[in-house]
Amino acid sequence: KDTLVKLWDLRARHCVQTLVTHRSEVWSLAVSPDQRLLITGTSDMELRVWKIDTDRLDNVSTDTDTSNMTPEEAAKKWEAISDYGTIQRSSKDRVVDLRFHPTGLYFSCVSADKQVEVFRTRTHAEIKKKMARRQKRSREKRKSKHSGDKEDSDASDSETEDKALEITAADELTSFKLFRTSAKPVSLDFSPVETDAATLHRQGSLNILVSQNNNAVHTWTVPIPPPGKTTKQANLPEPSLMNSVEMPGHRSEPRSLALSSDNELIASVANKSLRVWNAHTGSCVRTLECGTAICAAFLPGDQMVVVGTKEGNLELYDIPSASLVETFDAHEGATCWSVDVRPDKKGIVTGGADKCVKFWDLELVRDQQGDGPVVGRRRMTLEHVKTLKMSDDVLAVKCSPDSRLLAVSLLDTTVKVFYADTLKFFLSLYGHKLPV
Repeated sequence: KDTLVKLWDLRARHCVQTLVTHRSEVWSLAVSPDQRLLITGTSDMELRVWKIDTDRLDNVSTDTDTSNMTPEEAAKKWEAISDYGTIQRSSKDRVVDLRFHPTGLYFSCVSADKQVEVFRTRTHAEIKKKMARRQKRSREKRKSKHSGDKEDSDASDSETEDKALEITAADELTSFKLFRTSAKPVSLDFSPVETDAATLHRQGSLNILVSQNNNAVHTWTVPIPPPGKTTKQANLPEPSLMNSVEMPGHRSEPRSLALSSDNELIASVANKSLRVWNAHTGSCVRTLECGTAICAAFLPGDQMVVVGTKEGNLELYDIPSASLVETFDAHEGATCWSVDVRPDKKGIVTGGADKCVKFWDLELVRDQQGDGPVVGRRRMTLEHVKTLKMSDDVLAVKCSPDSRLLAVSLLDTTVKVFYADTLKFFLSLYGHKLPV
């Protein structure tokens, strides 16, 4: 985040070099398999490429005598990484991850705007051809501007010639292919079995694994040109999605789980989704949108699930029809932290941030269809019957198996126990340093 890249000697436990040329946070870096190149990615539209002097790197720890040197000379002596130039990328968003192919012939850059860009390393013949073109352009430019003093002109020509002969990162690395992912990418990697160029060219494509923030992992195949042919000559098809792993799980952390009485179904809630799972196969059988879910429980009969939300509501869902049946303003806008089905199966108990424990009875009602006398099938609903006021926010409620006692966890780190029928105080449990 401080825009710096530091090179550390782990044996001496000392920072031997700091790269300070970046203008924004460095989000990722990658080293080529032959340890010759280092690429760093920031929020800029260009990737910065560095050359690594491996010989100097090997001597960093062994040659430590700097007694006769100034600090500047000592720092220069340990400089193993030098600037090699920049290469343009197509994305305007920040870099998420950089990765070299095991052969070093390709590397990928994935950006926060769902864009994956593959770069390739030019062959020696391609670089030579590019340098020859550059020298030719340089000579033509000199001829067109040739005038004035011959001595100054010769000096300028010599300087221009040196620049034309200098190889930079843009000469060695070039953009190859581009594709977009279906969701925001988190990281990527190449197939580890493509370890040599012969295997890669036999295969005829790159395999890139991309993980996404929607719980999905995708494998993309990127066709590559055969040896001796350029990208234009090969007339390659576009990258394509080959495989995907997309489990229908929650897109954020689950907040609560509930098991049906027959052990057949599991209900899970996370953020704004309720999912019902087959406990034996692990498959998701129902997905419903709900409020910001905090807790959940199956109602007797296992046909309905009640969900407590951050907005303080109780939401009643019918599993067979996958629909919201009814919503109750249970805790008046304060978070409903806990819901528990009473052991007698005749109602539920809820606790919330409004410092209240509320008791609800289960009732059967018939919905009237329209304005006529015809009524629909009977369904379950909740009827609020009584409230127990507490001294602090209620975080959890639980009934004893014999329906005699009710335990209530409070924000003040205590657990209060009451008689369930009269709601009279029984005892207070101390000892936790944080709320239960």
